Amino acid sequence: MKKLFKSFQPTITRTGLANFGITLKCSPPCDVLKGVVHSYLQIKTEKATPYPVIPDGTQSIFISTRGSVIGGAQLQTRDIQILEAGEYFGIRFYPGALRHFFRVDISEITSQYVGSEYLQCVFFRNLHEFIYQQNDYRKRVDICEHWLMGNFQPQAKSRFDQALCLIYQSSGNVQVKDLAKCVDWSSRHLSRSFQLHTGLNTKTFAKIIRIQHVCRQLYTRPNESLDSVLVLGFFDQSHLIKDFRKHLLSTPFSFSMRFMSDFYNQ
Repeated sequence: MKKLFKSFQPTITRTGLANFGITLKCSPPCDVLKGVVHSYLQIKTEKATPYPVIPDGTQSIFISTRGSVIGGAQLQTRDIQILEAGEYFGIRFYPGALRHFFRVDISEITSQYVGSEYLQCVFFRNLHEFIYQQNDYRKRVDICEHWLMGNFQPQAKSRFDQALCLIYQSSGNVQVKDLAKCVDWSSRHLSRSFQLHTGLNTKTFAKIIRIQHVCRQLYTRPNESLDSVLVLGFFDQSHLIKDFRKHLLSTPFSFSMRFMSDFYNQ
């Protein structure tokens, strides 16, 4: 699963970090949590700055000296406003994976950032205090990993996991009815499962994965025309631009200029 899912967050690319004046430390989880926890990361900024997050279907925990918040799956680009210089820690989960630790309905926090009380975990409410008692990044990772291991509930592979794999393999270019047939579920039952685990219905989740793939293509092949990405499931350029405006609040050109060009930082 982890090899199929490739989240693209332009803010934490080399160009994005430079444009927003951010430095990054990032590391994978221990072997037990691979495929469930995507990564631990810590950013550092010398001044107040926006920290844009684009939709990718994941859930994340953002930790500062003031507390922790959980971010549900986002439907649109969101600028998290970092109001002061400092170090900010985070945990990223693979889509659907937060339920390996807490039996929550992820659809309740779609397009939201909610407080630590959401997880109904007493230790989590004080996690930020334990994190910032340590100055060393690796020790902060160890604290988070110990907490997560204590709440980890391994789950057998399910039809939902099978559907996730098929969406990743197709880069989101798959019809819901065909997906439901492949996993032997009704389209309605499949959508309910996706909403419970990811916060998005099946169609929207697949669209987010498709847009993610386009963004990665635009980043790695900046000199290619938009026509080159139409094979990823978009009817034409107008269809692509419409989905960009809906989920990324920009056109492909303005998206590239903001995250992938030095022009934005001038």
